[in-house]
Amino acid sequence: MAGITGIGSGIKIDEIVTALVNAERAPKTNQLDRLEKQTTTRISAIGTLTGAMNSFKTALDALNKPALFESRTASTSNSSVLKATASSTAPAGSYSIQVQQLATSSKVALQSVSGGTAATFNSGTLEISAGSSSISVDITAANNTLAGMRDAINEAGKSSGISATIITDDSGSRLVLSSTKTGAGNDIKVVASEDGETTGSNLLTSQAFVPVEDPDNEGAFLKPNSDSGAGGVITQAKSAKLTIDGLQLVRDSNKIEDALEGVTLDLVAVQSATDLTDGKTINLTVGVDKSSVKTNLQKFVDAYNALVSSAAQLTAVVEVEGSKPVAGPLVGDSTVRSVLAGLRNEIVKMTGDSDAGVRALADLGITTGKDGKLAIDDAKLTKALDENFEQVGAYLTGNDGLMGRLSGFVSDYVASEGVLKQRDSALRGTLKDIDKQRESLDKRITSLQDRLYAQYNAMDSLVGQLSRTSESLSNMLANLPGFVRKDK
Repeated sequence: MAGITGIGSGIKIDEIVTALVNAERAPKTNQLDRLEKQTTTRISAIGTLTGAMNSFKTALDALNKPALFESRTASTSNSSVLKATASSTAPAGSYSIQVQQLATSSKVALQSVSGGTAATFNSGTLEISAGSSSISVDITAANNTLAGMRDAINEAGKSSGISATIITDDSGSRLVLSSTKTGAGNDIKVVASEDGETTGSNLLTSQAFVPVEDPDNEGAFLKPNSDSGAGGVITQAKSAKLTIDGLQLVRDSNKIEDALEGVTLDLVAVQSATDLTDGKTINLTVGVDKSSVKTNLQKFVDAYNALVSSAAQLTAVVEVEGSKPVAGPLVGDSTVRSVLAGLRNEIVKMTGDSDAGVRALADLGITTGKDGKLAIDDAKLTKALDENFEQVGAYLTGNDGLMGRLSGFVSDYVASEGVLKQRDSALRGTLKDIDKQRESLDKRITSLQDRLYAQYNAMDSLVGQLSRTSESLSNMLANLPGFVRKDK
């Protein structure tokens, strides 16, 4: 509003200018609003299509991996006794296994002493070994108590798997030593020597220990004695024993990686004595990993169907009773048609020679329905994987395989410089242009408003002058001699 207007003429200049300006602004504003809404909707639609295609490409790339068809499974008939895993180098096959003995580590109790954890010893050195692993522990005035020796052993044995605890039984308190090293011959031994520097209540040499065979139990060592306080073997170090197809194996660990090519056996428990006596075995089956292939094929089908559904929604025309049909944001869009047509062409394309067991998705039980979506016949897919597993992999994987071809096709659309990215950039350019047009419109409207106010204010001023002149002339005429005014 340009100040106070219409004083001279009484005309409502503000209302007139506002009406004229709005009449000038409205058509262009409405046009830009419609274009902006349409463009924003199309950008959103392109984003939806891009998201569906990216999800589809993820499923394609997951299937386009030769390693997927090289992976192996390993299963046992009794996982509570034996577990197994297989690498891609493992040949398929079945094996009969007996688990006769688990590998164990050594655990021993040393001579007990009175005085509890505060009991003291003469100073010197403890040499503790478990097979080829050994540690040396210096016993000085700073650590010559039972508790101090325990702590010194644990500190020295961190990297060797040798540790110590204290147990108090009816005979007194004693060190109990443990090793993590399994396998026969890895029993704990202790050599003690004194240096005479510090004197305690107990001889350090009393803690020397060598496993002693039990005369009443062949192959076993004497146990600790809670009456006399003598040391002994709590757990004897043993090797794992098993047979594979009747062949005997002895290993120092319960994790066996060198018995079957590409297969790792994990011994969990020993079979019952009855089962071993009866010659019962555990079945180990090594085969190709068909379940992972099935899972990824299902993801491929689901992602393709989701893409088809998205495209259908974006291009649909919905009839509305009593009103105009509602059209999707990409109705008639050539890009959507090109995407679907290209994918369908690749999916139905036959590859390889006529002798190949797998030449098309239909050979895997994957077919296209009337709605354009894919469906899987599980029985046919299972048969194809059972009979032609390697051919399935050859058909699906590689740059020339179905997944590679489809992935390359999709990449042309979703890549950083792909078709959909270009479409998105062009539409966003349209939004920027709309903003520029709005700025230009605002300047033009401002100029028009200023011009109209100038014109109407000039007219208002002229009308005011003419009114004042008319009034002045009327007054002059009224004062002339002989002038007779007629009353109304």
